[in-house]
Parts: sequence; structure tokens; C-alpha cells
Amino acid sequence: MNGEMDELDEKEREKRKNDQIEYRKRQKASNLFLFLGTICEIVITMAFVFLYFILAVVIVSKLPESAQQITYNILLIIAFLGGLVSGFFVYRFLGRLVITKMKLEDKLREDVLNQFKTRKQFKEDYEKKKNR
Repeated sequence: MNGEMDELDEKEREKRKNDQIEYRKRQKASNLFLFLGTICEIVITMAFVFLYFILAVVIVSKLPESAQQITYNILLIIAFLGGLVSGFFVYRFLGRLVITKMKLEDKLREDVLNQFKTRKQFKEDYEKKKNR
């Protein structure tokens, strides 16, 4: 009987070891994906801010001089905030696209995948968990 227990303990240790290795692989892949995604998000956001800034300058140059200063200040704030929001939306879209095209669903942690889910996917997951 003692031999059976040792064999079961050995199987359990091997299973835990494999689970730990799998968890570390997912952790590493998730961290790398988030790191590269964050760098891309910063670049995309800066590009949108720059684009909207150029658009604001073009708009202001067409106005009479008396209205340029206040319009420029307002458009500069709108350009900055619009660039941030646009960058967030594009980052999320590109993240979803990369995850589906490269089939990363089984390689990333669940919390990372949740960041890129659509509302429809959230509802489907909620219904699955609710029906368990």
C-alpha cells in the first residue's frame, strides 16, 4: 500500500510541476505581449496626437487673427484628448486582431485576454459561467 501512495505522490508532483511550467509559460508570454502592446500603444497614441495637432494648426491658420489664439488653445486640448482616446481604441482593436490571427487564446492568461474581449464575448462568457 505504501508503494501505491508513493506512486500517487510522484504522479501528483509531476502534474503540479507540469502545471507550474505551463503557468510560467503563459505568464512570460502574457508579459511579453503586454510589454510590446504598451510600446505600440504609446507610438500609436503619439501619432494620433501629432496628427490631430497638425489638423488643429491647419484649421487655425484659416481663421482670422482675432480668433486664432482661443481657438488654438481649445483645439490643442481636443487634439491631445482625442489622440489619447483614439490610441486606446486602435490599441484594443489591434490587440484583438493579433490575438485572433496568431491564435494566442491558449497561450495568454485569462486576465490579459479579458482586456481585449468585446461586449458580446463578455456576455457569452458570463452566460457560460452562470450556467455551470
